[in-house]
Amino acid sequence: MSEEESKKGLSKAPTVDDDAATIVGANDSNPASLVYIPEDHSFAHESTTLIDGQAGSSSKMGSLGARRSAIEMDSSLQKIKYNENKVSLDRAINQTIELLYELTEENKERPVFYPANTEDDGDVMLNSKKAHLALVRKNVSVKQLGKAKMLDDDDEGKIPDFRVLRLNVKMGHQKNNSESLMAALDKQAIAKLLEQQLQSQVKYLLNLKDRVDDTSSKVFVTGDLNAGKSTFCNALLRRKLLPEDQQPCTSVFCEVIDAKRENRGIEEVHAIPIGVEYDIRDESSYDIHPVKELEDLVYECDRYSILKVYVLDQRAAHESLLSNGVVDVKLIDAPGLNMDSYQTTQVFSRQEEIDLVVFVVNSENHFTLSAKEFIAAAAAEKRYVFIVVNKFDNIKDKNKCMAKILDQVKGLSPDTHKNAKEFVHFVSSSGFEDPDGGDDDNNNNNDDDPDFDHLEASLRKFLLDKRSISKLLPAKSYLKNLLNDLKVLSELNEKVYEQEKQDNLAQLNNQIAPQYDEILMKSVKINDSINSAIENKCTDIYNRSKQEIQTTIEEFGDKQVVPYLGLQYLYEYAVRTQRAMIETVLSSVQYCEDNAKISTSEMVEEVTKIGQKNLGDEFLSNKVFKSDLMFTRKRDTFAKKLDDSIEVSDFFDPNFDSFVVWLGIPSEIVSNVSNQVSYFNPVGLLTSIPTSALSLKNQIPSQLTLHTVYSSTKLLTIGAVARKLYSLTTFVNTNTIKRLGVPIILGATGLAVCYLVYDIPNAFPRKQARKLRKQMLQLDYPHLNAYRISQECRQVLSYPARQVMTNFQTSIDKRSVEKERIEKNIADADLSYGYFRDLLKKIQHQQKYVDDIDLESINLVE
Repeated sequence: MSEEESKKGLSKAPTVDDDAATIVGANDSNPASLVYIPEDHSFAHESTTLIDGQAGSSSKMGSLGARRSAIEMDSSLQKIKYNENKVSLDRAINQTIELLYELTEENKERPVFYPANTEDDGDVMLNSKKAHLALVRKNVSVKQLGKAKMLDDDDEGKIPDFRVLRLNVKMGHQKNNSESLMAALDKQAIAKLLEQQLQSQVKYLLNLKDRVDDTSSKVFVTGDLNAGKSTFCNALLRRKLLPEDQQPCTSVFCEVIDAKRENRGIEEVHAIPIGVEYDIRDESSYDIHPVKELEDLVYECDRYSILKVYVLDQRAAHESLLSNGVVDVKLIDAPGLNMDSYQTTQVFSRQEEIDLVVFVVNSENHFTLSAKEFIAAAAAEKRYVFIVVNKFDNIKDKNKCMAKILDQVKGLSPDTHKNAKEFVHFVSSSGFEDPDGGDDDNNNNNDDDPDFDHLEASLRKFLLDKRSISKLLPAKSYLKNLLNDLKVLSELNEKVYEQEKQDNLAQLNNQIAPQYDEILMKSVKINDSINSAIENKCTDIYNRSKQEIQTTIEEFGDKQVVPYLGLQYLYEYAVRTQRAMIETVLSSVQYCEDNAKISTSEMVEEVTKIGQKNLGDEFLSNKVFKSDLMFTRKRDTFAKKLDDSIEVSDFFDPNFDSFVVWLGIPSEIVSNVSNQVSYFNPVGLLTSIPTSALSLKNQIPSQLTLHTVYSSTKLLTIGAVARKLYSLTTFVNTNTIKRLGVPIILGATGLAVCYLVYDIPNAFPRKQARKLRKQMLQLDYPHLNAYRISQECRQVLSYPARQVMTNFQTSIDKRSVEKERIEKNIADADLSYGYFRDLLKKIQHQQKYVDDIDLESINLVE
């Protein structure tokens, strides 16, 4: 279409002369003729005429036949092209529905990002450019929240513009409130809204497909209250059919249908109750009323959803819009906008059922807010909207009014404004009036208003001659707008998820992973440190406890442990001595436990400090360690395992040292002599022989002491005395022995008895100590108690150690969960990025397919 043609209107349909000139040569006296054969879908040469006669007559008839054939061929070609385009649109709709299904599944799996700050039509709905500029200066027309994330630097200042996939959340009448609510919704809530929008688009496309396949055309007449919609419909029908009044009268949708085509030529009204699906073959789905009752039926909006008005138009096909002989046209008179919210919603919802919108505007009011919203919504599908400006003759400054209305139309429907001569009509109120003053005669041939005649001619031409544009182009336009929205959404999500992947990778590599690795290494290091310290402390407690108990066992029995009260209390003395020895051992165990408590308290405090240093001052701040609760269980069953029987032999334990002491030699001397004798025993001497000069030098200072020399001289003196005594034995003979034997034996026996009786208080402790020591060694008593003490300390210390590791593990788990969440986000973002990249390719392929559907070059109908 050329620019000049665009200014004048849509391209003109080819005329018969034009078609003939295309097929028949102007200077050819016998032009070749082609005949299209629909059955074979092929062309054949018309070589002969069908009428015999003179040459001139034959030539003339051949020319007419060729022209007729050219017209038929052109009509057949356009019919084929129209049907091909219809099939292509059906296929495009089905493929687009598949894309919507795919996007819906993706949205359920991974919520699709939708810009909550997308600008709506609020700025388009303003009454003037000055008001728009005022809002821009106040910086309230465009929200900047989150724009930096969704757009690159090259796209700064641009906001995604959705023509179809808008998420409108209404909250009151304030636009800003609605945007604030959208911004406050979380990702899941927006994804749910988007899912509902996608489902509604699938439903819309299915209805659109049915509309494309439908051979009829529906003309939707709407507008504000008292704009003259019913009067306009009556003017098109050339009869006063629909009720007219200065007050709003139509509150139910009225669909005017040619009765000859669908109702056997009977004029009547089928009133369809609310919630019932209409079926003309099922009379239970509607109520039948005569046409004259229509004036009362239009008020029954609480009872009926739509009125099917079947009428007869007896005018010629070239005059009648309904009975045009070519296309089945249905005229829908809608209730006025702003009547109430329910009716306004119903008017908006009817858009998916109609092919052409005729919007009636009162020139005195211009476009209201509802009118602008309706036309803006219609522009998402329909490139062209008929604008009928009524009562234009009442306007004084017609040029100013026309300029304002056209300026508003430009912002609402640019293509309509571009072809304003064909689609924007300014008519007088008289042009809507019935020429016969309301007579029902269908054959009014009076002259009408030229402006209205031009309007009717443009409407008829658009519906009949430009069938592809009026019928198929809205579907194509809607597909293009929807695919463009899907493309914008895919490009936006591709960028968002690519950026989200990079952001999450950066967060993972620079923050989450280092923190996770650091706390993991720190926990291992501190765990090893605490466990090592606890193990060292418990080992030390074990060694000290075992040494203490073993030393106690080895040292008792050298002297009396309880007072000796005489032979008459000998048994009591033995029992008390035995009990005292056992208590001595148990006391050493108690002493070891007390020391273990102190060591454990110190270690608990140390572990707590380590925890507070690494985990915060709150670590175990509400816990108090009570060492008194340690070792509260029964210590052992040692007394039950001992052999506590007392025998007579337990009271006698002859011992040289004790005998010497009994003879009166000081115990210190006896002890020193015994130590020296034990030192100089053969085994000791052999083991103490130095193996080198260095070892001899090291041993000399410690061995050659004054005490050793003194002791050695004493031993030499004793030896000399012994030798003297031996020399006296030469004077002893048998007679002497006989004389002295009995006294000596008696004396020795008495001496022995006295010694044994004297040594009882010391003999029993020595003998009992050896018995107890032997039993304890057999039971491994020092080890068992030392192990028990160390194990309880280990068990006590394991609590703060576990708390340290538990808190560390909590931090590790928290960072691990965060790490896993980031990794999952990266995986999901990568999947979403790949999905939208592939989806974008499919959308671009589908856009090319829709763009290749050529509707501009074909105008005629089937």
